[in-house]
Amino acid sequence: MNIGGTISVLRKEHGMTQKEFGEMFHVTRQTVSNWENEKSYPDLHTLVEISNRFGISLDTLLKEDQLLVEKIDKERNYGKMKREKSVIDFLTGAGTGIVVSCLASPDSVRRTAVILVGLIMIGIGWYKKSVYDKAVMKYLEE
Repeated sequence: MNIGGTISVLRKEHGMTQKEFGEMFHVTRQTVSNWENEKSYPDLHTLVEISNRFGISLDTLLKEDQLLVEKIDKERNYGKMKREKSVIDFLTGAGTGIVVSCLASPDSVRRTAVILVGLIMIGIGWYKKSVYDKAVMKYLEE
């Protein structure tokens, strides 16, 4: 059985309407209907609440529905990739800003050191970008 079917069975076994079930988990009746019809899935926090409230193991809820497990994995990977992209943008942007701002300053050891730091940041950003691009391609192939 899938997660939507399990939610439907749990709700009916406890004599609850979709509205009552939704109120219990702070969602609308339409959201419960979407869960039951596999149009969307509860978030992980709500799944834990359902598990606790109805005494059904989270393992049982998740293992029964392979699509949900895959969706959660994809969302987790997507979040990880977004964070990595932010780091890349920071490194390359800040590194470029440092280098450009130092170009107008007078020649000194400090200026050279700061430019070197900026170039290192850009280099690290580029390296991370190449690793990130490979991860994106792998993600898209799944």
